[in-house]
This record gives sequence, structure tokens and C-alpha cells, in this order.
Amino acid sequence: MKPKKALAQHFLHEKRFLERIAEDCPIEGEEILEIGAGTGNLTVYLARRGKRVYALEKDPEALEILSSLELPNVSVIKGDALEIPWDFFPQGVCAGNLPYYISSPLLRKFLEHRERFKAGCFLLQWELAEKFTSFQGRKTSPLSLLIYNFYRGKLLFKVPPGAFAPPPKVRSGFVLFERREKPLFGFDLEEMEHFLRLIFSHRRKTIYNNLRGFYSEEEINFLPRNLRPEEASLKDLVEIFRKIKSQQHVK
Repeated sequence: MKPKKALAQHFLHEKRFLERIAEDCPIEGEEILEIGAGTGNLTVYLARRGKRVYALEKDPEALEILSSLELPNVSVIKGDALEIPWDFFPQGVCAGNLPYYISSPLLRKFLEHRERFKAGCFLLQWELAEKFTSFQGRKTSPLSLLIYNFYRGKLLFKVPPGAFAPPPKVRSGFVLFERREKPLFGFDLEEMEHFLRLIFSHRRKTIYNNLRGFYSEEEINFLPRNLRPEEASLKDLVEIFRKIKSQQHVK
């Protein structure tokens, strides 16, 4: 099968990386939702260790190849991972080689279904792999902070372009997210996500300046005037969020 550029298909084919991903994923005896299973290169290795693999794929040509593998513990599911409901999936592990252009929305959906997934194992473009395992500093983002609240994230190893067909222009990284026994902080996901997006709306500006147009001076007057988003920890940002909410409740 010829990979389709429109779908950003880059199939991992090098055996040593396929084996390592399956070994490093906590999937022994687990139900696995594989996002974008492609032609089943990784599916085969996941199926050897997992209880059952739900191989989700939207490309008709790839689906034909997947189905022809006839693996007894693999259920092939036709659908777009961003559009199809994930409610069919029992509790277990999410895995996949995620296309660059939809990595963020897929990880957001993974986070939304966090009660379903004890772990996530993903191949990402290296830049994104670093971003989504950075929880303070220049590379962090609202989504990486939200993931950090619910999962422990590790960037385990690099995968070179030559391990894929066709080779992408950049390196990839394998990321493992393991769900915490309990979240670091309790908050409404959508409410906190909106707040963090305001804070990170202009990275070169301070948190105070980023929030000025959305909150009154009275509500944010307690903020240091020189604190930038990348300098704050999740704890700092949650405390700011709670302080602003408490000011609003006083009114």
C-alpha cells in the first residue's frame, strides 16, 4: 500500500522499534485502543501482549490489509478517531502513531476519556513529544499541563525518520503517560483549559498582562507584574485560578 500524503501516513516498519514500543507499553493482559492502526505493523506486536486490540482506522485501503491479518484478538474498527465516540472501549490502554497535524486534538480526546485509560503510549513528532512531557518552562503548553495533572509523562526514546515509510522530515519520540492514582489538583477540565489558554495566549507577555482584558483590576491585582507563563508551575497557576474565582465569589 502506498502511504497517502493527505492523511499524513508514515508507517513505522523497523522491527526493533515496534518491539520496543510493545515492550515499554504497560499492556500485558490489557484491552488496547490503537489509534490509526494503518496496515497493522504495530497492531501485530500489541496483540502479542495485550488481551485485545481495538484497531481504529479510517483509510479503506488500510482497513482491508488490517482485516486480512486475521488476528484472533484484534477487532478492526472503521472510523475517524476524532469523530467516532470512544465509549465502546472498555478500560485499558490507548496507543498509536499519531499524525502531527491532529496530535493535539487526539491527546485532548484521550484526556477527556481519562477514566477509561490507565495509560497512553504514543509516537509523536519529536517537537510535540518534548512539548507534551514539559510541565514548566519554554516548551510547556495548556494541554501538557492538563495532562500532567492526571498522568505521569515520560519521553522514553527517539525514533529516526528512516524507521518509517515514507521517512518523515523530522525525528519522532515515544511518549508514555501513566495515570496518577489521583489528580494533583481538582478542577473542572474545560474551565481550567480555558483559563490556561488565556494565560498562554501571548507567551512573551506576563500572566498579569494576558489576563487584564478578561478580568477586572480588582480580581488580578494580587498577581506579580513580572511573572511569565513559562516561569509558573501548575501549582502556581491553579492557585492563581482559585484566587481569581474566590475574588469573584466575594462580589
